[in-house]
Amino acid sequence: MDGSVDRSSSGERREAALSSAMRVEQLADSLSQAAVTLHGAVMRAIRKRASQGANGISHSQAQAVFALEVALRQQANQLYADAAGHTVAGLETAQRQLSGLLDTVRLRIARNDDVRHWISLATSLLHLGSAVLAGNPERILGTLGKVRERLQEMAPD
Repeated sequence: MDGSVDRSSSGERREAALSSAMRVEQLADSLSQAAVTLHGAVMRAIRKRASQGANGISHSQAQAVFALEVALRQQANQLYADAAGHTVAGLETAQRQLSGLLDTVRLRIARNDDVRHWISLATSLLHLGSAVLAGNPERILGTLGKVRERLQEMAPD
């Protein structure tokens, strides 16, 4: 058995994350969607600054977020270009868990106005993409842990 599919106690099929080209393409889709969400968030912040003056996003923060947006898009494109070459064997995370985590990241960025959190999450996503491109399961798992930590830091009080 290659470890890409196992059965849980409920008999539900569980596919290992990033175990096929299609799964890597799903990650690329998620990174692209995160870039779109970042773009929307920074544009919302820029419009807010225009109406509220200096209380909005700074020019340097906006540039940093735009740079992260571009980097996420480029990384997604790398994954799309050779999805089959970036499959990862033996990753002990289900694809559904990975997809759910990335969906949560996008929702938090869209609903949160703190640019520092956007930058932190986007940087963590870039590290995740880099770990996938390197084919390093340990780095992938470590990065997923960092993403979870960043999400907890954003949790409402």
